[in-house]
Amino acid sequence: MHTSTILKEALSKFTKKGDFELSIVLFAIAVERLMKQHLYEVDAVLVLDKSNDTKHLVKFRRLQSKVKNEDFKQRLEALNERRENFKTITFDELIKRYDAFFSLDDERKASLKRLANLRNNIVHYFEYFIDEVDEGLFILNEIIPFIREIIQEVSDSEEYDEIFNEKLVNKLQALEQRLTKEQEDEIHRKIAEKRREYHEMSEEDIEKNRQLNIRDFYDERTIKKEGIQCPACENYTFHILKIYDMENEENGQFITKGECLVCGLDLTEEELKSLKLIG
Repeated sequence: MHTSTILKEALSKFTKKGDFELSIVLFAIAVERLMKQHLYEVDAVLVLDKSNDTKHLVKFRRLQSKVKNEDFKQRLEALNERRENFKTITFDELIKRYDAFFSLDDERKASLKRLANLRNNIVHYFEYFIDEVDEGLFILNEIIPFIREIIQEVSDSEEYDEIFNEKLVNKLQALEQRLTKEQEDEIHRKIAEKRREYHEMSEEDIEKNRQLNIRDFYDERTIKKEGIQCPACENYTFHILKIYDMENEENGQFITKGECLVCGLDLTEEELKSLKLIG
């Protein structure tokens, strides 16, 4: 199956209600295949895992032509006919190798790891909750543009020519508008709720929270911005942090979040972007 077929299916599921989780799995497969293809076209060995034995390594034509032992060469041909599997690199290693050859910025690497974690959570944890608004905007603003960039770099880019037609682009734009409106409504609800809670706090508790030092909880490497005016309580006690996601032990990664020490407002990375608190 060509990667363009997987991508078409991912986009089809993504624009329909009820198929969001499946679309993420398909997007992750499409991204991984495109990245591996781009590396493969530089040198086939770049997609191979280090644990492959000689039989697997010489399956690539670049090395097969150098095999002198005729018996061994015949055995290799038999393996190829049976389409015996060989081990390719993990997604984490793929990101590292791709970065080495094509240079990924830190935000792009974080996005790819986030996509991989989403895919793993859907596949392995059947009760895992996914925020379709935040993650939908993440796919629209970070993953789909990356896919379109890679498509221009692979040798069979013409296979994707008809995918991002005017009809699909209009669907994606309409979806982005809907999700952005839903996100804004949720942020406003969250801010309003924390504002109400703040006004119910005693002066003593407010002052106590104002005196808290963010550095008592996090080190300097974790604090990206501090002393920002909180959107809810308006104290200058809102901080933007880059912390390790402890809830995802198996495939943990660093995530960006916003937190106020006084009222307890907690914002996700997508919500921070929506409020223009980060770029």
